[in-house]
Amino acid sequence: MKKSAFRLPNHTVRVAVVEDHTVVRQALVFMLKKEPQVIVAFHAENGREFLDQLPNHEVDVVLLDLDLPVMDGRETLKHLQKDFPHVKAIMLSMHEDPWIVSELIHEGAKSFLKKNCSFDALMDALFDVKFKGSHTTELVEQAMFSKNDERIRGESNLLRYEFTSREQLVLKQICDGKTSEQIAERMHLSKKSIDAIRSALLKRIGAKNSTELTRKSMLLGLYKARTDEQIREEGENEAMAREQRRQNRFKG
Repeated sequence: MKKSAFRLPNHTVRVAVVEDHTVVRQALVFMLKKEPQVIVAFHAENGREFLDQLPNHEVDVVLLDLDLPVMDGRETLKHLQKDFPHVKAIMLSMHEDPWIVSELIHEGAKSFLKKNCSFDALMDALFDVKFKGSHTTELVEQAMFSKNDERIRGESNLLRYEFTSREQLVLKQICDGKTSEQIAERMHLSKKSIDAIRSALLKRIGAKNSTELTRKSMLLGLYKARTDEQIREEGENEAMAREQRRQNRFKG
């Protein structure tokens, strides 16, 4: 691997370390403190502790473990992007699921490293992220390619099945686990209309029930599973948008 061009004698990086395993955290902090160009601002054992301490320190880059108690790395990254966007995150994990990697990069992480990477690779990532803004590894490249390939496949299948925008919205909500009554209320349609769309979707994809519809939709790239929080946030955003439109009509 080519050494980072930014590891120059006059370059320094202020680092925070967030890792719940005490031995791993202490070992990493010990090694970083031996580097003259690295300043370890502080370290924490979970995301909440890190965010609570962050306002009291100057930090360029955080080494953020993905699997943490209290508040995990992904949730911490979300708060970091919102409240401390100047602090860049490098995610650390033993996992290498391409989808998780690509999602983390999409959500604001500047790189992703496996915990068994070399210390030299970690140092290169720190300086690239601080001075270049991001650090690309083979794992990140593969993950982004896989996600792009899945996105293209999903878009192709949407065209293949000739879904309307309304059908796409109903499909997503069925796969989210919503009932016809819930979908009808959200879309301001009758339950009968939603049931008709559901029947059409089942027939078009060749599914016997909603469970099989969800499974086939995921295989075809038509639907990506979402967390309860993501679904809730989408509903709240839609409610806010509706209220804004209502207020605009009232003002007009």
